[in-house]
Amino acid sequence: MTAMLDLNFTGRRAVVLHPTETVRARLAARLDVLGLTVEGHWPDLPEAPMDVLFVDIDMGHDAQLPWEPGHAPMPVIGVVRSESPGRLAWALRQNLDAFLSEAAPELVYSSLVIAAAKWAERQRQRECDAETARRAGMRHVLVRAVIEIMTSHDVDEMGALKKLRTLAMVERVALEDAALLVLNARGDRMSEGRA
Repeated sequence: MTAMLDLNFTGRRAVVLHPTETVRARLAARLDVLGLTVEGHWPDLPEAPMDVLFVDIDMGHDAQLPWEPGHAPMPVIGVVRSESPGRLAWALRQNLDAFLSEAAPELVYSSLVIAAAKWAERQRQRECDAETARRAGMRHVLVRAVIEIMTSHDVDEMGALKKLRTLAMVERVALEDAALLVLNARGDRMSEGRA
């Protein structure tokens, strides 16, 4: 299923982290037309929160971005000037969400849409990975619940698992969470991830 594209950026706050005042002003003018409030800075990021960041890849460096590559708390767009292989490699290592040629600020809307979509997909994937890890950490709960159902309902493993799946569907929870419900109902007040 394809996620809906974010097409409206009105009211959002953009920061342009670029050493050249004219570039910051040109981008600010284009972003203002799209309804964003814009601040230009160099060389440090402002402390106030922002919704999108534009960063110059020619002079940008790791210390300017206080997060792990690919873990920015907002979409990040690289502003490309010289296209030197080393600077492009830096931008790719940063896992920026989109790129915009400094010579074509009129294409900023496309960069915003692409960056927002890529960033949102990365967020969804992180949430999915965290949920997978959470559920994997609850395997012992699942095993204990199956054993409890086998004992209390005098059924085999398949019968117990079927009952547990039915409970999960009725409660609209993951199988591991249904197992936790079974054990908590029995009085084994377990918390997630504990043996």
